[in-house]
Amino acid sequence: MTGLVSAAFRGLAALRRAPAFHPAGVVRHGELRPVADDLPWPSGPAPVVARLSKGAGTPGRLPDALGLAVRIPGAGRDGGPWDILLTTAGSGHVGRMLPRPAAAWTRGAYSSLVPYRRADRLVWLGAWAATSSPRIEASLDAARATGTWQFVLRTGREDGRWCDSAVLRLTETGGDAPSFDPMLNRPDGLELAPDWLVRLRERAYAGSRAGRPS
Repeated sequence: MTGLVSAAFRGLAALRRAPAFHPAGVVRHGELRPVADDLPWPSGPAPVVARLSKGAGTPGRLPDALGLAVRIPGAGRDGGPWDILLTTAGSGHVGRMLPRPAAAWTRGAYSSLVPYRRADRLVWLGAWAATSSPRIEASLDAARATGTWQFVLRTGREDGRWCDSAVLRLTETGGDAPSFDPMLNRPDGLELAPDWLVRLRERAYAGSRAGRPS
């Protein structure tokens, strides 16, 4: 099974000459400010690089599973980065595990889809645009043209509660996107779960990396 997953993602990435999913996106730079210690955030405000993307690559402002990828340099293992990948989804017990097409970047929830395991707890990570945010249609042009964006990052517990954990502000647009990989780039003591799904995702990411142009 894992070999088939790797081959499928490698083939799709080669065909697109880009990541198998979320093939095109808009790069933004900004800052992450922790407000809780429920995840191993940096000790204070930290610079970030983010990428806004559409999962299937639908044209224009057509709805899609929208992606918010965030890299925190220096926050991962051995001084490497921590890559966080979120996708529009529901916010309930089941909905937070299922991608959901969205028609706007600044409406509804984003979710890690799978939980992190920290010590003996499972923790989901989600994001919501600040309540004062205007509606921004789900096109890359809109993502590129709009000014400062602010998201509240929240941790979701097994009992369904969501708690504020950090604030993300995205300002400048432009530059090259890093190769985000949440399987390789994460802090010590923070693992993805469950194990069987982690193995499938590892093969999917490995296939996508192998299929992309150098």
